[in-house]
Amino acid sequence: MSNQSCVGPLALFNPLYIPPKLLYREKEEESLISILQDALSDSYGMNILYQGFKGIGKKALILKILKTNFKDSYTINVDCKEKTLEELIFSLITSLKTIFNIDFNLNQLINAKVSKLWNIFKLICQKPEKNIFFIFNNSEFLEPTVQKKFLTFGKNTNVTIISTINRVLRSSTLDSLSYYDLKRKLNYYSYSQLLNIFKQRVELTFTHNIDNDLIEYMTDIILENYAPVPGVGINILKELYPILKHNNSVEYNLIMEACSYHLDPANNIDEFNLLSYLSEENMLTLIFLDNLTNYFTNNSYNFYISLKNLRELYFISTESLEYKKTVEEFIQLITNLKNIGIIHPSKKKSLKTHEILKEKETLSNFYFLTINPTKLRLVIDTIFH
Repeated sequence: MSNQSCVGPLALFNPLYIPPKLLYREKEEESLISILQDALSDSYGMNILYQGFKGIGKKALILKILKTNFKDSYTINVDCKEKTLEELIFSLITSLKTIFNIDFNLNQLINAKVSKLWNIFKLICQKPEKNIFFIFNNSEFLEPTVQKKFLTFGKNTNVTIISTINRVLRSSTLDSLSYYDLKRKLNYYSYSQLLNIFKQRVELTFTHNIDNDLIEYMTDIILENYAPVPGVGINILKELYPILKHNNSVEYNLIMEACSYHLDPANNIDEFNLLSYLSEENMLTLIFLDNLTNYFTNNSYNFYISLKNLRELYFISTESLEYKKTVEEFIQLITNLKNIGIIHPSKKKSLKTHEILKEKETLSNFYFLTINPTKLRLVIDTIFH
């Protein structure tokens, strides 16, 4: 894909935006298309359930297929989260009124009872000659009795209902699962797949190139602290958009701040605990961390440090203390800092570094800090002074 495909901020900020191609979902697309075509040809209403982690792309998959392959059908998309039954039915009626251009005053329904709203909803659904697809997003928030009510309605009227669920909120929800004709779970993406999805979205958003290390770092942070799903990365890119609109990268502190709004760090060490950990470390570790912190703070656009540069920092640290350099000690130092939660290996590259380590020893070729270097600098300075 080239930047000629750029559509601008729409690719980030429009919640219903669908990329021209959904990467790594070809099998899922083919399966749903085939199922829906068979159902329509037999005039059979299907109840379909898609389950997957929030942000994995359930809604994108469904909308892409319906908009591309079933253009002659009507699609009603509704979010079930935090809606009462009255609000849900009213939302459906509002969408149907707009699509069918029905002339009646919605204000008359504001205080209507569920029974009246339900009857109006059923009456409107009898109007169209085209097929109707209802998409119920976040359907786990619906009471099981409500789910069954709509799923039964779909069966009786040959209307296809496609529901999405992030997780089961209540055990009673399991009872309604038998009402679905088809249940599918979307699997997680690998690091490389997720990275390519983010690259695609960046190219669709910006006319200029964005620093590849920035996108790789964001992918690493998401896999370390959340789950390999595109949704959270798109939210982070929204935070960074005002800066990236005129620049090809952002400073380390800014992306960490943007990530903090959407991620709960798995190894979130506060200053006091970090100070306690490091106060018990030997002088070599402290000198090494001092040099490591300088590496990141001297260039605020450094997101990674290579294994080669880590080795060089180790050499510098041992020379300043007149220590003997050993491969075993270097491996132990890196392993210790990883276990404490200060650095973490990147998933972007991993190779056997025979020229650095003993044979069969494997370390990541790149590492990143899991804590803000400014915070680390404060702790190191406190220990030294």
